[in-house]
Amino acid sequence: MYRYVGGYVRFVALVLASLALVGCGRMNLTMSLPEPSTSSIQLTSDYPGVGMVVLPEGSGICTGTFVSDRAVLTAAHCLPKSGRYSFVTSEGTFSTYEKVVMGSGSVDDPHDIGFLIFEPNTAKPEQIHRIGDRATAGDVLRLVGLGCNNLETRRGSGVKRTGTNVLAGVDDYLNFLTPRNYARGILGPSNRAGSCFGDSGGPAFADVGGALVVVGVTHAGGYMGDNLISQYVNVATRSDNRNWLRSQNSQHQLGIEGL
Repeated sequence: MYRYVGGYVRFVALVLASLALVGCGRMNLTMSLPEPSTSSIQLTSDYPGVGMVVLPEGSGICTGTFVSDRAVLTAAHCLPKSGRYSFVTSEGTFSTYEKVVMGSGSVDDPHDIGFLIFEPNTAKPEQIHRIGDRATAGDVLRLVGLGCNNLETRRGSGVKRTGTNVLAGVDDYLNFLTPRNYARGILGPSNRAGSCFGDSGGPAFADVGGALVVVGVTHAGGYMGDNLISQYVNVATRSDNRNWLRSQNSQHQLGIEGL
């Protein structure tokens, strides 16, 4: 399997470091995935808690999600620099110098998560998504991102897009498959969406009682046979990731509920 990191950030370095074929891990496909639908994923102005992470000096973009009134959950590889980060949402643009990361942000890092930390009450209640505690193969999840709409051209960044996909397998990551002839990341079939450059750090949402909760964070993608594979860091059921989230929540008084 050939993989690319899911964001513009550090893309060149990570791809140059991983041009050799790498193992895909344990893809435990326990169900027949749906045929791709004929409808494209949506361009959307919904999901006000999901926004665009802009690196210092505008050197790259990623995606993130408010998980409390002052914490944005994103990927560690989206936070490589010191300096001021911006988080751009439909409710305004917010800036911060404060960040914490768990992993190295490499293309093989199942701990590729981090927080941008803002002043209390930065997010409105309707922007905040709880972190969920369940992710099982066969679940239908919603993916949201602000990355590119074409893997070949890497164009269209900054436009919020959404689609759904069936969770194909859980190993070191949450894995989604999209037919390779739909090589546009989150602009493919509405029921077989995936990720593209710039979607890094964005959420995989599960619907729990009508509320969308974050169960995965966009990490990387690549090609596997006739499919594109999109890999998300498991923040729902992986104990080491959840323990880190709990420790940061306590240490920085982030106010994240449900951990």
